Amino acid sequence: MRTGTAVTALAVVLGMVVSGAPPATASPTATTPAPMPTAKRTAVLLPALGGSSSAADVNSAGVVVGSAEVAGGYWHAVRWVDGRIEDLGTLGGPNSQAQAIDERGRIVGTAQAADGSSHAVAWVDGQIQDLGLTGGIFSIAYDTAGDRVVGVYHVTDSFSGRRPFVRTGNTEITIDAPPGASALAVNEAGTVAGTYGYKDWTDPPFVNQAFVWRDGVLRSLGTLGGPTSDANGINDLGQVVGTSWTADGQFAAFFWDGTTMRRLATSSPSPTAQAVNDSGLVIGTDGTGGRAMIWPSPSAESQLLPLPDGAVGSVAINVNDAGLIAGQTHFTSPSWHSRATLWR
Repeated sequence: MRTGTAVTALAVVLGMVVSGAPPATASPTATTPAPMPTAKRTAVLLPALGGSSSAADVNSAGVVVGSAEVAGGYWHAVRWVDGRIEDLGTLGGPNSQAQAIDERGRIVGTAQAADGSSHAVAWVDGQIQDLGLTGGIFSIAYDTAGDRVVGVYHVTDSFSGRRPFVRTGNTEITIDAPPGASALAVNEAGTVAGTYGYKDWTDPPFVNQAFVWRDGVLRSLGTLGGPTSDANGINDLGQVVGTSWTADGQFAAFFWDGTTMRRLATSSPSPTAQAVNDSGLVIGTDGTGGRAMIWPSPSAESQLLPLPDGAVGSVAINVNDAGLIAGQTHFTSPSWHSRATLWR
C-alpha cells in the first residue's frame, strides 16, 4: 500500500532519534501519522446572487463558471469575469447549471425549459443555445473542448438509463458503450473520458469501468484491483484521473498515464481525484474530512487546500493549466450555505 507509507516510516525513525531505540524485547510503540499538510494557496470567495453558489470550472483566461442560488431557491448558471458575477439565464424554466468552459469561452451545462424538462445547453457570447434532449427524457452537457461537447442523456430516469454523447459542431453521436455510461470530460484532441456499466442501487453487483473513447474506439482503463472504477477528468496529454476500489476493498484515487493506472498517495481513507491539468497537478476531495485537496504531481503526497475564515469544509471541482482551482467552500453560520471559491 503506497498511502502514507513514507510519512509513517519517517515518523517512526524520528521517534527513535528523539526518545532512543526501545529494547529488543519491548512492544512496538504506536505512532500517529503526520497530518496532511496544507498547500500554500489562497482561497478567494467569489460574489454570489444572494444565496449559495458553486464554481465548476475555470479556463486559461481566468473566467469561472458555475451556479448560484437566486430568489425562490432556484439555481441559475453564472459566469464570473474580473470578479463580477453574471446570470446566464435558463430556457424559460426555473433552473440552469454551468458545468464547464473551454478556451474559446463557450460554456456548457443544462437548463430547464418552460415545460420543466432539462436540456443540454451551450452559452456562446452570452446567448443560450438549446442542444436538445438528444433522444432521451433529459440531458446534460458536462464538458467542452475544441469544437466538441460531451455529455449524457437518459432514456430512463435511472443510472442504467444513461447514454453518453459527443457533439461535433451540429453532428451528434452516441458513444457505443455498455448501458449506464457517462461522458464526463473531453480534451482538445477529442479523447473522451467517462464511465460505463452504472447500475441502479437495487441491481448489484456494481461493475462500472472507467474508459476513454476516441474516433469510435472504446478502451477500458481497468481498476486498481477491485471491481469498479470511475473516470472524472482528462488533460490534453490524455492522462486521466478518477477513483477505483482496490483488491483489499479500499476506495482510492487513481492517475492513468495512458498505459498504466496507479494509486495516488494520500492519508485520506476516502479520496476523490476530480481533474488534472497539463502540468500534472491533480485536484480532488478528502471525502472523510470534507476538504478539497491537491496532489502537486502524480507522484507526490496529497495536500489540503486552505479554508477561508469561517468555513467548515470544501470541494475542489476543476483546475486550469495555470493552476487556478475552482470549487466551493461550506459554512454553517448564519445557516448552512456554500460559496463559490477560487484557490490560487
